[in-house]
Amino acid sequence: MHTSARVIVAVYAVLLVAAFAIVPGTAKANMDRPIWVSGDFWEYAVVSGTGPAQTVGTLRMDVTGSESTIVNGTSYSAYHTTASLKEGLLTFPAEIWFSVDTLAIVKIASSFELIPGNASTLVQLSIAGTPPQTIHWPLTTDATWTDSTTVWASTTIQGKTNYTKSIVTTTFLVQAEQSVTVPKGTFTTTPLKETSGNGTFTVNYWSAQVGNWVQIGEHDSSGRSQGQFNLTSYNYQGGSFFTSIIFGLPAWIWIILLVVILVAIIGFFAVRRRKPPVRAMPPPPPPMSPQEPMGPEGPPPGSMP
Repeated sequence: MHTSARVIVAVYAVLLVAAFAIVPGTAKANMDRPIWVSGDFWEYAVVSGTGPAQTVGTLRMDVTGSESTIVNGTSYSAYHTTASLKEGLLTFPAEIWFSVDTLAIVKIASSFELIPGNASTLVQLSIAGTPPQTIHWPLTTDATWTDSTTVWASTTIQGKTNYTKSIVTTTFLVQAEQSVTVPKGTFTTTPLKETSGNGTFTVNYWSAQVGNWVQIGEHDSSGRSQGQFNLTSYNYQGGSFFTSIIFGLPAWIWIILLVVILVAIIGFFAVRRRKPPVRAMPPPPPPMSPQEPMGPEGPPPGSMP
């Protein structure tokens, strides 16, 4: 084998082994932190409450970009989203800031009229946690942690503002991957169970393909359902081939393999197309000089004796 061909094969083998050697370490993590950009959105069908008090509606969240937001004097890098919750004839617009680092909610602000068209029923809400609770990425099955935050809330009705403060402690548990079917389709999800101090809990079914929750389930302390959010539509620009999981391997592993294979193929054909050096041919012998034929019996007739 030609020297350059041996080098290419050796490099290919080393990179191939290295790529697969990384797989066991990355396979333990179910999902990496999604990265949102302007234009991403998610829509959900919402069912809230049980029995006669149950209501249905829709929720839509749109990412407008990333920015810094200040809570209690501290600046946080956040994704800014606009949200709209519709229940019956009522629409509740809101702005929600999610931490860029953890995707936990940093702050919520909302302004709406209890009676549409009646400014005297205007309600303004602001809710924020300091410091915000955290989600530990990447999500890995059986990972658990407890986090506390001080929640500050202000409510303004008819010009009168009321402030409240409370400490919220939540225990997080990453559950094993589950396949979840919602109106938009069937998705592989990583459930994150969030249990509050009074025993009520919420399960957020995160999806790498969707870049957000596919479903949210709310439960009382006995585990009975108190409401659901089910995905009906979405646009997640980070959910392309280059960030999704294909055939059980992280996409970046596949990219490494494809590049290595491509380099090996190019190198192989480059060696095949290289022609061997042409050997110089020996020069042809010089031509014989012409001579007059001599007869066997002496000079030809008419010549001088």
